Amino acid sequence: MAFDAILYIGILLLSAKLFGELLHRIKQPTILGNVVAGIVVGPALFALVQPIDEIDLFISIGVFFLFFLIGLKEIDVPGLFKVLRKRIFAGAAIAFLIPFGAASALGIATDMEFVKAFAIASVIGASSLGVTAKILTDLGKLRSTLGLEIFTITAIVEFIAIIFVSVMIQIHSSGNVTDVGDIVWLFVKMILFFGIAGAFSVFTLPYLMRAIKKHLKAKEIYFGVVVGFILLVAYFAEISGIHGAIGALLLGIAVSRMPREEYFEISKSLDAVGYGIFVPIFFAGIGLYFVPAFLDISIWIITGFLGIIVGVKFFGSYIAARFAHMRPTKAVAYGVMSKGAVDLALMLSLLEFGLLEENLFSLLVFGTLIMMVMSSVLLQKSLKKYVQVKIGSSEIGMLPLYFRQVLSNFKVSDVITEDFAKIPHTITISDYLKQYPNAQKISYLVFDNDEKLLGAVSPKEFKKINKDLWSKVSIGKITDPHIAYVTSDEYLFAVVQKLNSQHFDLIPVLSINYDKVVGVIRSQMIMNLLVQEEKK
Repeated sequence: MAFDAILYIGILLLSAKLFGELLHRIKQPTILGNVVAGIVVGPALFALVQPIDEIDLFISIGVFFLFFLIGLKEIDVPGLFKVLRKRIFAGAAIAFLIPFGAASALGIATDMEFVKAFAIASVIGASSLGVTAKILTDLGKLRSTLGLEIFTITAIVEFIAIIFVSVMIQIHSSGNVTDVGDIVWLFVKMILFFGIAGAFSVFTLPYLMRAIKKHLKAKEIYFGVVVGFILLVAYFAEISGIHGAIGALLLGIAVSRMPREEYFEISKSLDAVGYGIFVPIFFAGIGLYFVPAFLDISIWIITGFLGIIVGVKFFGSYIAARFAHMRPTKAVAYGVMSKGAVDLALMLSLLEFGLLEENLFSLLVFGTLIMMVMSSVLLQKSLKKYVQVKIGSSEIGMLPLYFRQVLSNFKVSDVITEDFAKIPHTITISDYLKQYPNAQKISYLVFDNDEKLLGAVSPKEFKKINKDLWSKVSIGKITDPHIAYVTSDEYLFAVVQKLNSQHFDLIPVLSINYDKVVGVIRSQMIMNLLVQEEKK
């Protein structure tokens, strides 16, 4: 049987690479080609490969490598914190809960047990970073504000789904958990794992990796240690009640924060082994479990689940983008509704734990493949229409037509506000921050005793001063006099140019005689006007 396994793995790997290349050439996700390869060489078509235990082992290792590499290369922690805000969390919850609720209702309506219905609904509610991150990277938008926002909300939805599925698997494995104490203990174990794993990643792992590199000289020992850590962390995650993929993901995030030299050494080695061998086998292995028997399921169940995976998932993503005030709304929705690696990995876990039958598993895989193609095509098409517009410190994705039209047709007088704060130059930094809480985020104009403009102050200026001195240093001491200005008859095109030439998010509007500040314009005010005009 061992030689059969070697034959099967060889065929599976070669076919996965071949079909992955074919799909890549027609600008579709490579993982789609990998899954198709498994369907073609597996029991569904030519039956050249069977899903035996040895291949299942490769598939499991592939899941851990995949999530480690996502954490290592795709999760941009500083970027996430840059765009993170409460509405994005709420939007992510909406994007998950709408399809989750619809799928749960359908599952219960078909006489599924609650745990099974919720587990399947969790997978359907999931989004996947893989396809979205690849498209954003290819279009050069991953580091833009729009790209980071799409990435962040998708990552949160993905994480929520993984947690939900992990909980459902644990409840199923423990039998019918009805005791509140058992459920509480389950969450305590998960919290303990996150705490211990986080502390290990921050306080121990970096020093341990440096010590290994410094003192151990055997060939490729660094690479071997990292692989060992991936498997161990995944194991301890599983026994803590969490899907092993989360452990691998957290380890990948921790390793991504290591010094540049170590990061690239690990990334290069793990890329070659992960995406070269284990990850393609994982996706092709999913295709092995695909059976056309799902066509025997009742037509209304097929229609219901596919309708939720495609239609309700998009609807939930669109509502989430609207609620989180993310623009362009459709482009964000296309990114958030994406399906891919995570969904397929979670489905396979549910199949292994008996929470999915083969025919329903195949139906969900089929729906996921449809969404992979749809989200890929729609997101690429949508993002190519938009340019990333920068106004001061703010960015927004917008159709160039509306951007040029607004800047050419509107003047300063159309957006000016005469209600603005005049910061006295004698106030200390401490009192300034107490009286103007928004000073931690936005800029203000500073005036002398005769109400003559001295300049502006932003968080950049006072953060250079030691906090112990904030009660002694006046705002006038740190005011930057190099601030641009406009008059009320100038067009917004000139305003945007001047805003982009400085680090302040506002610009003073002077009177015709240039002797008095009559108002201000903030970058967000122009953003709001752009959005209103585009809606019209």
